[in-house]
Amino acid sequence: MLAPMLIAASLGSPQIDKPWKQVAPGVETASAADLGGDSGWAARVLVVDPTKAQFLVRYDPARPTLQEWRRRFPRALAILNGSFYSKDPDVRPTCDLISEGKPFKGAGCRRQDALYFGARSKTEPVVPAVSRPTPPPRLLVPADFRPEQWSEALKSFPALVHGAAAVCGGPHYCAESSRTAAIAQMKDGRILLFASQWPAVRREVAKWLAEELGAVEALNLDGGPEATLSLKDESPEDSIGTLGIGLPMVLVVVGAPLQN
Repeated sequence: MLAPMLIAASLGSPQIDKPWKQVAPGVETASAADLGGDSGWAARVLVVDPTKAQFLVRYDPARPTLQEWRRRFPRALAILNGSFYSKDPDVRPTCDLISEGKPFKGAGCRRQDALYFGARSKTEPVVPAVSRPTPPPRLLVPADFRPEQWSEALKSFPALVHGAAAVCGGPHYCAESSRTAAIAQMKDGRILLFASQWPAVRREVAKWLAEELGAVEALNLDGGPEATLSLKDESPEDSIGTLGIGLPMVLVVVGAPLQN
């Protein structure tokens, strides 16, 4: 199939072939349509090598707009919206998250098909003669998530792909057509971000991620007006998103190493 071959060529070689465009070393983008996705989605993907970039989870109940998040992170390589939230009466995250090492308790999120995205692990203290590798960014089922291991993480639902198979096949939410955002883990450990400017059926996105792109895990994020994917140095009009919409939770991709 064309799309997996393009993914493999891009991820396995420093030479970037069309349709991929380099955003930064280890960070590449392409339109979903060029990778076999439905052109009607008007969607974009971003693939991130976690050895060359890092993920931050940020939460602000004041619901900053994309432009305001951009001003806070002027060097961000990309910004993707996060998980769900409620506004009754105050803004609260629906699911648990960890930001800058601080946990935030979600208002609900008891679905069995939820997953965690462990975005950035904590640095272990240096111990002579002891090597303790920290876990790389990845998607995990709730039973495998250890909050003490992570300084940045979020939980969302439903799982779109699990164990390399599309699992979002239900007749209700997964069959609805809505602007969609998602995060996926590829076989080689790279992380893929997805957002559509126009409505997409979630189970069709799940099938495409698993069967065309080879994702082994994928997680649905907040969609509708909040679906956002903005790359560095692009105008707000060129980003996937809704101008002026508030985003209480975002995933920020940064290139420079950070200290805990």
